[in-house]
Amino acid sequence: MGKTPTNRQVRFWRDPDLPGVEVRRSSYREEAFRPHVHDAYSLGFIEHGRTTFELEGGRHVATAGQLVFIGPGLAHACNPDPDSDMAYTMFYVAPAWLTATARELFGPEAEPPRFPDPVVDDGPLAERLRALQTAIADNADRLEKETLLVQLLAEAVSRHGAPGPVSGPERGPAPRPAGRDAVRAVRDYLAAHLAEKVSLDELAEAASLSRCHLLRVFQAATGLPPHAYQNQLRVDLGKRLLAQGLPVSRVAAETGFADQAHFTRVFRQFTGATPGQYLAGGRS
Repeated sequence: MGKTPTNRQVRFWRDPDLPGVEVRRSSYREEAFRPHVHDAYSLGFIEHGRTTFELEGGRHVATAGQLVFIGPGLAHACNPDPDSDMAYTMFYVAPAWLTATARELFGPEAEPPRFPDPVVDDGPLAERLRALQTAIADNADRLEKETLLVQLLAEAVSRHGAPGPVSGPERGPAPRPAGRDAVRAVRDYLAAHLAEKVSLDELAEAASLSRCHLLRVFQAATGLPPHAYQNQLRVDLGKRLLAQGLPVSRVAAETGFADQAHFTRVFRQFTGATPGQYLAGGRS
């Protein structure tokens, strides 16, 4: 996995008028991603082609015209099917936007929504997404962009969302408190030692579990082994630093990678783009 992607296009937009929203438009003809997670909701549509991906123990197929909804923290890898030339537009939206939308729709106690069906057919909502992507790319007025975003989130949540969080047959049994505490301890330790060479023994001590038990519990909860989760955190920090305008060499050093080449290789495995392609995104 994680081969160098064959791209016709990969472009990012980060609009200061819509903090917490990032847009990506990509085209791939071969596998480009390792399993990864986002701390944001992923809402998008397939322009052409087909992808088959696993999510929460289920296998899902998305084809041209269909929408894809993936909640934050869910491991996935939406690579094109063999011999498929796939293009898609994806919005990464901070949970605060979805939480606010759910509370406006359902009351102040509503929790962040989940999307039980990760692949849906909804032509009008796809048009909303296209309109917002165009408005961002064209640097439209702030009010227009905010209006389009709030409208599409309200429609997505009201038509396809459900109260969250969830535990049950489709997600498996809820983790025992000790397991949840262990996973939280490991996540916190990795975040606090992001640029360091962390050992499995250190993580096992932080979690108060044996190494083998820790690996089972952590992968079951996050969909990733600890080393991949650490790389995910490093890449997420790298994206934030790149968006601030820092040079790639400095970002590589500050995120704990041995050198720029190593950072670039891992960044591409988790994002399907090089740091240079990501750095070129945003409003110019």
